[in-house]
Amino acid sequence: MSVSDIPRTATTRDVTEINRTAILDLLRAAGPISRREIRERTGLGSATVERLTQALIEEGQIEIAGLDRSSPGRPSSLLRYVSTGRAILAIDVTEANARGRIVDLAGTVLHEQYLPFRFDGSDPGAARLDGLLELVDTLVSGGQRGSGGHGGSGGGTPVIGIGIALPGITDDGHVTKASELEWRDVPVADILHERTGLPVLAENDANATVYGEYLHGAARGEESAIALVLGTGIGAGIASEGRIHRGFRSAAGEVGYLLTSTASFSRYFTDHGDTENAIAAELAAWVDRGGPHVDRRIGPAFRRMMTAVEEGDAVAGQARDEFFDLIGLVCAAISVVIAPSVIVLAGAFGQYSALSVDQLSRRLIGRIPSPPRLVASSLGFDAAITGISALAIERARGATYLV
Repeated sequence: MSVSDIPRTATTRDVTEINRTAILDLLRAAGPISRREIRERTGLGSATVERLTQALIEEGQIEIAGLDRSSPGRPSSLLRYVSTGRAILAIDVTEANARGRIVDLAGTVLHEQYLPFRFDGSDPGAARLDGLLELVDTLVSGGQRGSGGHGGSGGGTPVIGIGIALPGITDDGHVTKASELEWRDVPVADILHERTGLPVLAENDANATVYGEYLHGAARGEESAIALVLGTGIGAGIASEGRIHRGFRSAAGEVGYLLTSTASFSRYFTDHGDTENAIAAELAAWVDRGGPHVDRRIGPAFRRMMTAVEEGDAVAGQARDEFFDLIGLVCAAISVVIAPSVIVLAGAFGQYSALSVDQLSRRLIGRIPSPPRLVASSLGFDAAITGISALAIERARGATYLV
């Protein structure tokens, strides 16, 4: 028998962490409640509940919230979850700026701040990393000191973890490829951990988007969902049964690399895939070339094209049809393989969400089995930062589950 054939068993520490998670989840959902009710609703023994709740009180994760006088006999203490004593820093990084939020463990936003990247002729990739580090330094130290700001005051709430959403393939905290940021093989989680001493979760922004929509937005209550994000490029986040599907080396959802035809086999693709190149070609006439740098982002070009369509431009109308044909092929491919119950259209689709839903629905009906429901994002440009906040909070809570 090989090592891989030996059944996995839970250690005493595993069991303790699972039991702690059960108590904390119950108190978050139903507290304040007594230890007796904790025993009844979790099935844990009296000694286990007493030991674990006392440890959680000493750690500041739960607190006594009065007495339970509903039962005969001596009143017992009511316990509740403490969400306000600790916070996480959530950051959404784009090509042009970084946006950070200090969020307590209940998800309440305490402080928010933007930092536009300053390029000044320097290496753009390095300028983005420098800007990110500057924002992290400001917000972590501000959270510790209790600096105020938009959305409320940090109130001295200590930051205990960082979550960062990035437009690129991010595997175990390592950005293997982010063309939009001009990063390749950047150990961003290690860099931020070394800088702050805090645990860091780095995640692809489409994954963060789908998780935000899955928990709090347009995909809430769905068994499985995909977020199709139109931004600098195009990407997809996949969520199923409460989990993000990341795939091998966390490369799931890179739909810009879908091949468009057999002609694709005559060439190779590096920074951008075949589908993303084809979409960019359809939008080329609406790329902004007026500034110091050509803005080749797909999302803004899409919006300019749609404005031209509204003004009666026949060329723009034809480009719109070709654009939605390509997006329809993406939706068809991921729907046949993943079979989600819903696809959430996020990012630049938002301004034209009703039209986009109509265009894509007509292309899928009758062409694939069980077409998913297509809906617009309800979180808009808050989707990625909401999702990475939730993921970082879950990690900060130290939740461990039986799977």
